[in-house]
This record gives sequence, structure tokens and C-alpha cells, in this order.
Amino acid sequence: MKKAARVFAGMAVAVCMMMTAGSAVAAENGSKFKLGVGTYGLIIEGDSATQGTDDDTFYGGALVGTACFTQHVAIRGAFYATEHEDYSDLEMSGMDLQLLLGTNFYEGFNVFGGIGVYSETLEMSGGSFNGVSINAEKDFSGAQASFGVGYSWSKVSLDYVINIRDKSDYEDFIREYSGTNSVDNIVAVSGGITLSYIF
Repeated sequence: MKKAARVFAGMAVAVCMMMTAGSAVAAENGSKFKLGVGTYGLIIEGDSATQGTDDDTFYGGALVGTACFTQHVAIRGAFYATEHEDYSDLEMSGMDLQLLLGTNFYEGFNVFGGIGVYSETLEMSGGSFNGVSINAEKDFSGAQASFGVGYSWSKVSLDYVINIRDKSDYEDFIREYSGTNSVDNIVAVSGGITLSYIF
């Protein structure tokens, strides 16, 4: 959680600087806000954090909000709830937040990227791990790099976002529950498609 707090503090400073630098553009065009719903997926690939398979995949939905301070600077946040692809007793829910720089958040085609943080909880209810019944929760958090493309009309936008996550919390979880110090080739990626209303 301390890692996420440090990244968030750095993002807040960067946002203040960019808002100041972009105040002339914002004054001319005004800020815009987007609120939408979409799909959300999380893939943790490599040594399994849950059931001993090669990867763990969670699918679900998200409520997403975006504040566009200028046509090139935005903050995007999502609240999501997902379920494991193969084991319905495993659920992952949480939030992520990104500071984004893009070609045009207001209208038309947009390519964007940025940095962010995520914080989530894995709920294990009624399942088992290595033959032991589990009813527990586990928290994960960290930094992430975000990339995406989208298109905005006058009142509606469609975006596709991919987040490449800091994997250290997932690696710690694998070490704790698998009883091994050997953790190789872990990759954690989240993202989804969002349809939003612009106001």
C-alpha cells in the first residue's frame, strides 16, 4: 500500500503542474467529464497465484470516470468487480487510477498513455488450495503503466485501455501460498473496453 501511496502522491504533483501549464487551453475549451461502463479483465500469467495452472484470468465489469482537464491531460478512474474464469469462488474487485496524456480527449481519434496505481482484493470463499479449504481475503496494490486508444463523438466515447501492472504483490502471494521461493515469468495485465457519456 505504501508503494501505491508514493505513486499517487507523485501523480498528484504531476497533475497540478500539468493543470497549471494547460490552464490556457482549459480556459478556451473547458473541462470535460466522461462517465461510463465497460468490460474489465485481469490476467496474471506465469506461476499460478491460485490453482496451479499457467495463468489466472478474471473477467467482469467496471464503472469508469474520466476528468479531461485539457484535450491532452486527463485522470481516469475505474471501480471493477471480476470473477475467475474457471473458479467462481475466486473474485477480484478493486479500483485503479491513471494520469493520462493523449492526442485528443475531447473529440475524434485519441491515442494515450500514462502512469497509475491499482488497489484490489481477492476474495476466496469455499474454495481450496493444496487440499485446504479457504475462506479469506488478500489485498494487492502497486503501480501500473497504461496505454490505450479511443474515439470520442460529441456526447459519447469508446475507449480501449491496457494496464501493465507491478507484479511484486502477486509474486509475494505465490511465495506465501505455494511454499516455494521460485517465482518465474510473472506478468500482470488488466484492461477493458468502456462506453462513456460525455458531459
